[in-house]
Amino acid sequence: MKSSRNLPFHTRRDAWVEVNLSAIEENTLQLRNFIPPSVELMAVIKADAYGHGATMVLPTLEASGVSMVGVAAMDEAMQIREAGFSLPILVLGVTPDWAMHYAVENDVQITIFSQQHLDGLERLYEMTHTPTQVHIKVDTGMHRIGVAWEDAAMFIRHCQQLPSIQLKGIFSHLAHTEDKGFTDLQMSRWNQVLESLETLPRFCHLANSSGIWHYPLGKTNLVRAGISIFGHPADALPLPVKLKPAMGLKARIVHIHELQPGEGVSYNQTFLNQTSQKKRIATLPLGYADGILRGLSNKMEGLYHGTRIAQVGNITMDQLMMDITDISEATVGDVVTLLGDSNGISIELTDWANHLNTIVYELMCNLRVRLPKTYVR
Repeated sequence: MKSSRNLPFHTRRDAWVEVNLSAIEENTLQLRNFIPPSVELMAVIKADAYGHGATMVLPTLEASGVSMVGVAAMDEAMQIREAGFSLPILVLGVTPDWAMHYAVENDVQITIFSQQHLDGLERLYEMTHTPTQVHIKVDTGMHRIGVAWEDAAMFIRHCQQLPSIQLKGIFSHLAHTEDKGFTDLQMSRWNQVLESLETLPRFCHLANSSGIWHYPLGKTNLVRAGISIFGHPADALPLPVKLKPAMGLKARIVHIHELQPGEGVSYNQTFLNQTSQKKRIATLPLGYADGILRGLSNKMEGLYHGTRIAQVGNITMDQLMMDITDISEATVGDVVTLLGDSNGISIELTDWANHLNTIVYELMCNLRVRLPKTYVR
């Protein structure tokens, strides 16, 4: 067993997510260069930057031309402020009335779209005598949150007259960018709202990652990029640039044993040695509690120095097994790459997503729960 890991970090376990800051930098610069200079770039870093570590990637994002960040909830905004970052923050989701005061106290912009929100902000203004910075969400077809686009102009005009708020922006969200007809309908509704207003706020934003690459920005002056920053397409549409996935996943072999002919691996024995020869099975110390979903059992692969090896047996909560029969030199302590590049061969989250019939977003978020992170360039 190898007693020296020779690693430039200490994770206290033999499995870790590896985040490549150079990839994040390059992806962000490509976005920045793709959009007009007059359009500002917001990095959406909700869910701890999609599992990449929000406060750790923020310096790279800021240095690469991001002028604002978007998060899902107030607690995510507070994490950024408490880490000492002063970049403008927009909470994209709903902030409850009882948490609105954090926005005023910490220079955070929040999303509003209802009279209930205005009532809460009026009560807050009576106590603080400070207007709250807000963006108004317009529902042009996503049907999730927002003021209906038909009523948006009247609501926006009303908000522009209120001393309790400082209107910083209005925005909407594209629901189905692979459907050009529906996206054109949303953009038409969005443009009707803008054209019906006598005065526009500082920011008008509609385009998400896919919208940035595939649709004209029109009258918007801010775009919101999330998944593209971390190296993945938002949908099946081809991209005009090559993005670099920033998230890797590695683990060290903690045990090797021989599987006799006819013997099985893991719960329910879903993998059997159906050959007449012994197989070598390596155990890695991570499982579905770390975000490697059980549905990947007997489907996913790993890389050992650029050689593909199959995962075998049901993935368990904390451990999974790999077939290393053809890797005679493999020993306890050696690194297996589950996501990322190894000697020019790579496995990406899209491979997992295809096996599971899901999206990369979900898998990224799953990997953020328990695994330690390391940062490289």
